[in-house]
Amino acid sequence: MAPSVADIRTGLAANLAPIPGLQESPWLLSNPTPPAAEIQPDEVDYDQALGRGLDRWRFTVRVFAGFTSDVGAQKLLDLMLAPSGPRSVKAALESDCTLGGKVDDLRVTRCSGYRLYGRDGGPSVLGAEWQVEVLVAGR
Repeated sequence: MAPSVADIRTGLAANLAPIPGLQESPWLLSNPTPPAAEIQPDEVDYDQALGRGLDRWRFTVRVFAGFTSDVGAQKLLDLMLAPSGPRSVKAALESDCTLGGKVDDLRVTRCSGYRLYGRDGGPSVLGAEWQVEVLVAGR
């Protein structure tokens, strides 16, 4: 049986858990406390192989680094943007490319670079978005 969207979101959040100090959530957060990550389903391409052989799911992983200190938030986000290292979002997301056997493969395809996000009742926060492509056998 194919995994649910919730299964995939939960698996992606679990892959982010080793990043020191990061509050990871498989769900969109109404008022995240940085550093934090949330996961949003994006486009789906069904039937990428004959006979329901493969679906391609895309997810957006949005990370907020904070912005209480101009330089500090940028230094933290620089570490998260790196392709490798203990704070690398890409490396963490790709640390288990099958999400514990729930999917066939995943890869991080791109990162937006710095973005400023407004928050309800609070200061703006600095962050970035990573696009993740997940391949799931159609079953």
